[in-house]
Parts: sequence; structure tokens; C-alpha cells
Amino acid sequence: MSADNGIYIVQFPDGYRVTHAQAIENIDYYNPGTKERKEILKDYFSESPLFKTTEKAFEYAKEINEEILKDDFCPIVEYGICYLGEYESFD
Repeated sequence: MSADNGIYIVQFPDGYRVTHAQAIENIDYYNPGTKERKEILKDYFSESPLFKTTEKAFEYAKEINEEILKDDFCPIVEYGICYLGEYESFD
């Protein structure tokens, strides 16, 4: 069985955001700039704190990873920590 999960870092115009998610490929389903894509990006990243540097974003991603690996129920991060590049704002 596949966990299909990972910890993903994305650069937005205002900084970097990190999320732990499944099916991250959904963020690229719609064309850039469309209402649908902005909604998907918001679903995945709006609850994440904003970081000004990649270093801080990666530090946070590592903290999330450590917490998941300590979980007795499902200590799996199948795709690890991934930087996905630059995306448009979801606001």
C-alpha cells in the first residue's frame, strides 16, 4: 500500500510555505493563474506559516518530518521533503 505523501515546499511571491500532503500533483492540474488552481493552492498551503528564506522553510519541513516519523500509527513520509519551485499567489 502506498502512503503517497510528502512534505512539500513552494515559493510564493510573498515567501515560502510548507505542507504535509497527499496527491500533491493536484496543484498542477489546472493552468497557472486560473481560479481553480488558486483554490487548489489555497487548499494545500493556506494554513502553512510563511517563511522568508528556504533555510527556514527546510528547517520547518524537517520538524514536520521528525514528528511524523515519531508517530506510532503511521510513521511514513513516502516522498520525503521536496522543493516544488515557484507558484503564483493563491490570494
